[in-house]
Amino acid sequence: MQQSSIKLTKSEKKFLLSLMEKGERNDSEIAHGIKISKSSVSRIRKKLTQEGVLAGVTPALDLEKFGASFYAVMLFQWNAFSDAKLTRKMEADFTTTPQVVYFAEGSTPNSKYVAMMAFLDFEDYNRFLSEFRGKYGNCTANLETLFIQQKRVLKQSYGDLIKMLIGGA
Repeated sequence: MQQSSIKLTKSEKKFLLSLMEKGERNDSEIAHGIKISKSSVSRIRKKLTQEGVLAGVTPALDLEKFGASFYAVMLFQWNAFSDAKLTRKMEADFTTTPQVVYFAEGSTPNSKYVAMMAFLDFEDYNRFLSEFRGKYGNCTANLETLFIQQKRVLKQSYGDLIKMLIGGA
């Protein structure tokens, strides 16, 4: 695997690793943690943002504190690709539904769509599934749902992958 398609300095690597480990922090906190000046951190942040390496901020939130307590991964085969309008509508529904945190389609013929979702409870999940089946049930096959306990959701970030790709600091 290629280590990195962008050349990073040691300070830039330390900056990114700091963001991965501690989440969004201000430049002063990062500078103190990686032992470089605040102005250097600001320059690094600006450079990496301009180069498209950093794009926005995704804070790490404890979803249970907001009421989410039921997690599921849903897999299904879509049988209506010939109806491009309906396919776009289904994809738009999934990508704009708040409960869906990840949605993707496989790239091979007969591949499945996969959606990772969070719900308030089992009843919330059932409402979602009932609505989905009502809209698209006749266009799907092989619908599978895998229920996941929160304590079993082991990885929720790309932090380890970023560390591997940039080769540490």
